[in-house]
Amino acid sequence: MFSLLKYDYDFNFNSDKSSGFIPFIIGFLMYSVTIAIMSCFFTHNLTSDWSKALCGRVTVEFQSNADRAEESLTEKQREEIMKIIQSTPGIKSARQLREEDILKIIEPWLSGTAIPDDFPFPTIFDVETDRNTRVDLLMLSDKLSKVSHGVRIHDHANWYAPILKISNGLFSFAILLSILIFLTVCATVIFITRQTLTVHQNIVKILQLIGASNSYIASQFKRYYFAIGVRSSFISIVFGALTVLGMNFILSAELLHVNTLKYLLIAAVIPVITTVLVMTTSKNTVLFFLNNDEWID
Repeated sequence: MFSLLKYDYDFNFNSDKSSGFIPFIIGFLMYSVTIAIMSCFFTHNLTSDWSKALCGRVTVEFQSNADRAEESLTEKQREEIMKIIQSTPGIKSARQLREEDILKIIEPWLSGTAIPDDFPFPTIFDVETDRNTRVDLLMLSDKLSKVSHGVRIHDHANWYAPILKISNGLFSFAILLSILIFLTVCATVIFITRQTLTVHQNIVKILQLIGASNSYIASQFKRYYFAIGVRSSFISIVFGALTVLGMNFILSAELLHVNTLKYLLIAAVIPVITTVLVMTTSKNTVLFFLNNDEWID
């Protein structure tokens, strides 16, 4: 496949033995920025899912009597509580969770431990609020405490806010890291291109003497770095795909999933973007130095 990338250059780019490491260096940088971009998308999706699931929801809890001497709430009290909750401004809907629903929620923390039949399940109401309206939870708590003591209202947004800040911080850090890696790619290409021009300055002078334009010389480097970019992309895509499939298998015990496709797409697109960046940087670097004649002497 790589034989198709061969081109008759006026420069002997392979004269420097260290040039064989360039595709691996750029390929590693491509892979690094791919992982950083994937982290951005993963963090954003995770935060978005949590926001949809938790924002605009409140949990109203009434503790049960531990001795089970009597029911924590009578049927009449439950009906009265539902009326109070539903009549509160800003509340869209409310429903009482069954014991089966509560069991599903706490099941991940049980680790297979059996729950006794007389376990005192609390009475929990799942309340959906209007996100555009602020609910007076203190007033609601005061009204509900008159029906039954021991009421606790859990506003999910209160404990979700710190997690959201951390998540946004990680997202910003991943974006910053991606930008820094792209800048590192550009700096690496500029440095290598400058060194290559210095090594082949005699050929550059000859080409200029016979009438070769600076754009023609720059195009030689552009094609050379295109070939390097393709080799580096192959390395990055292979390792990126293996990383995505491996993480998906660890997390869900399957190689492919619908959500996996977008990460595989990222693993394929980022190397292409980086290759274009490498080609553009190399060409502009050559043009910059050739337009400043003093560098070659």
